Amino acid sequence: MKEPVFSYVPGTSLLHRLDPRTKLAAVMLLGVLTFRAESFTGIGALFVLFFTLALLSGVPLKVFARAVRPMVLFITFIFLAQLFFTEGEALASFGALQPSLEGLENGTRIASRFVLLLLFAAVLTASTNPSAITAGIERMLRPLPLRWLGVTSFELATMMNLSIAFLPLLFERVERTKAAQAARGMDFGKSPFRSIPALAVPLLRGLVRDAGELALAMESRGYQGRARTSMHELSMKGRDWAALLVLLLFSILVLGL
Repeated sequence: MKEPVFSYVPGTSLLHRLDPRTKLAAVMLLGVLTFRAESFTGIGALFVLFFTLALLSGVPLKVFARAVRPMVLFITFIFLAQLFFTEGEALASFGALQPSLEGLENGTRIASRFVLLLLFAAVLTASTNPSAITAGIERMLRPLPLRWLGVTSFELATMMNLSIAFLPLLFERVERTKAAQAARGMDFGKSPFRSIPALAVPLLRGLVRDAGELALAMESRGYQGRARTSMHELSMKGRDWAALLVLLLFSILVLGL
């Protein structure tokens, strides 16, 4: 079975050794920078940064392509909508549809932003263990007064950790459900409308059953949701501060383009 999207790839590269808080802050900053970059030069610089990070991580490019593939149809729809429905200088004429130069520019810009967001998120998940991501998020949320809202950073971290852990199980259950329905004679190509409930109903029942079993297992082990120790003792090192400084300088450069 293929690895699910946004899966962790073990390694010893520089990106793997960075503190998860460094990578989380970097992804948030790059997300803001992606939407602030208006020029194609700035967007191109962000793609150059991605390929540099991919090279440093030692992760195969097919892992990052796998993260973009599920959103290809959505990104293509956004691009075509901008291309054909943005007023401006017409490039051609297809009856009532007239692609414009301004639509081509806007569509390329928006599509590139979505691709960059997916690629930077894939860099984070491919180079960081899920439990380390959870520990990093918990440490970043700990100073916030979340108790006023009736929740703690430890509870939020637990929910995030469970969500990440459930992703591979979700993909595996989808494949098993699809194979089971195909064995019963379901043709997903000829009856696409019937295939949706045929997949959704048993999938939801299985997920609810898995969640109930997980809750019982946690209660039987005495889980209380209070502060607990972590297997990941986080400590910002010199390379983390250096990486954040380089990223800050890069951000200033891109915003100036």
